[in-house]
Amino acid sequence: MRKRFHKAAPACYGLILAISAGFAGRAALTLPWWVRERIFIDAEEAVPLMDAGAQGLALVMTVFFAAGAVFLGISAFLAFIRRGWVLAVLRKSFISVYVLFWLYFYALMRITAAYLAADVFFMSRHLDAVTLFFTRWDYLKWPALWTLIVFGCHVGAWCRSVMNLYTGETDETPARGDLLLYNIRTYGADPQYRKSWMTSVSTHLLILVILPFLFQLIGCVTPYRIPKGSGEPVVALVQIVQPKEQPKKEYILRPDSSIYFRVPDLDESDVLREVQEMTLLTYQADPSAMAGRMGRGGGTTGGWPDGMEDHLVRFIRLDYGGPGWDEDMDAINRSELNLLEEFHRQTGFNISDRFEYHPVRLLARYPPGMAPPFVYMTGIGDINITGRDLRILRDYLNDGGMLIVDCGSPRFDRSFRRWANTIFPETTLTTIAHDDQIFQVPYAFPRGAPPLWHHGGRDALGIRLRGRWAVFYHPGDLKNAWRTGHSGLDPQLARSAFNLGINLIYYSFSHYLEQTRHQRRRR
Repeated sequence: MRKRFHKAAPACYGLILAISAGFAGRAALTLPWWVRERIFIDAEEAVPLMDAGAQGLALVMTVFFAAGAVFLGISAFLAFIRRGWVLAVLRKSFISVYVLFWLYFYALMRITAAYLAADVFFMSRHLDAVTLFFTRWDYLKWPALWTLIVFGCHVGAWCRSVMNLYTGETDETPARGDLLLYNIRTYGADPQYRKSWMTSVSTHLLILVILPFLFQLIGCVTPYRIPKGSGEPVVALVQIVQPKEQPKKEYILRPDSSIYFRVPDLDESDVLREVQEMTLLTYQADPSAMAGRMGRGGGTTGGWPDGMEDHLVRFIRLDYGGPGWDEDMDAINRSELNLLEEFHRQTGFNISDRFEYHPVRLLARYPPGMAPPFVYMTGIGDINITGRDLRILRDYLNDGGMLIVDCGSPRFDRSFRRWANTIFPETTLTTIAHDDQIFQVPYAFPRGAPPLWHHGGRDALGIRLRGRWAVFYHPGDLKNAWRTGHSGLDPQLARSAFNLGINLIYYSFSHYLEQTRHQRRRR
């Protein structure tokens, strides 16, 4: 079997080196862009990056990775030529992978240490001693695993059978690679020493690599608790704000004049009129109209009769790996934290003070009846949730959960509309009527979803299951209105975006508790 494997060595080496060349080339293209984007766009991130010398480091890494990509690509083609000098080139190409990994490791250690010292969020994560370790682990695990695979190929390149394959010799004397593999298998000439270091290495790999990897596959979640108590759906009054028309200038001319003198009015433009309708604030919720505290059951304490003690209202975002999935999850913009703080101000319920996000697969880890009533998804690019993750998401929605989708760009809109048909093929996206319950309590929106940026149209859409909205899609970037500064949006219009967020939380809480009451009773 070993001989068959060694005969396949050229194809194996060619594939491994070609993939390595692709990784190196991608890094060479993206590293300068990544550093430039954070230094020149985000002033807060510029401080730790400048302290770490990121610009110079990115330049050096770009040169090395670009050269490495070319060298590895050439080596991948040479791997199929059975010559002694080719084998020497292959061994050097494996060494070049170690060099590139070391550069990556050094840059990651240096930059993350600078972020920690500056107390700045790194890729939407607040770093401390614990999160620093896991952040580094997240960014090192796959490159380290790949480097380990390359090391296995490197050892094979020193085995006698592979050497004979490339040189054409028939020597049967064990080479360095054979001796290394033999010593690992038999503990070598000094079994006690070799067993000691192998035990040490195995223990460190188990604790530092294998167990964290397994824990990440399994995942850990905290059960979601909705506030227990008794409250009212609290309808807020609405003030309709009408546009103020500016007086028009009129010109008086002789009716029999041969000159037609008419100044076109810009307000007559159809495009301008459409923009005004899109940006006009047509409603304004009045918090003073609220009576009692939010919830159900008819009481004044606030909460839901089917809720739970020791509650904590949390906002959980889905990490589906698409572009922009974590947009505004930082200490400056803090979109969802701003929404939670507004929710606390209006309801008095306890809220989480940190960002929460996890991959789709962890939705299956929540205890029955204690999953998040809603999860939030946004982005600026394509959505690629398929296979097992799609089944888990479908089960979550069928069990009473709600998916709130926020459009961040026209490209995301197009992708979402295609992807939505795969969630429940038997259903379709439907326009949510302006008088739907979701737009009525606690705040009333007579004209439906607030008019914001409209990357994907004007009306909110949804997927309905068993009398409730399981998917709510806003086409115009709610999170941009929630972020600090509201992206320059009119404060009153931003307020309506917060109020819609509160409506969505209330709606998801109420329907989730109804759908999962029997699951909690069995606990």
